[in-house]
Amino acid sequence: MKFRPEAGPLPLPQEDYRADFARARELGRVRLGALALYYPRLTWTGVLPLDQVERAYLRIEDIPVGMGCRRVPMGQHYLMAVLPGRESRKAAVNSRGEGDWALERLAQLSPRIQIGYVPPAPQERKP
Repeated sequence: MKFRPEAGPLPLPQEDYRADFARARELGRVRLGALALYYPRLTWTGVLPLDQVERAYLRIEDIPVGMGCRRVPMGQHYLMAVLPGRESRKAAVNSRGEGDWALERLAQLSPRIQIGYVPPAPQERKP
């Protein structure tokens, strides 16, 4: 499997990430390992080392499910990783419980990662 950086260079060799990926816990569209967050794609896997993450939080979006007038909103949970410069990565997790577990584990693995959402300042909001 080929590993590519999600943002910035990879500080460790591919073999280290390969071993960490094998031990990483699958949470849905993302895996959490001791070294990085892994975003599996069709032919490669994106790697976001934990030292590049500034903040992490759980985002809940209502997605309409169904057809026609029988569409019902269903909550989907996303693990958000915010990078320096307010750039972010979003990946769906299987449940709220797994998202909460991921945030707790991120706080244990890298105490410098801030947990929780912070709204943008008024001057940063788009009109």
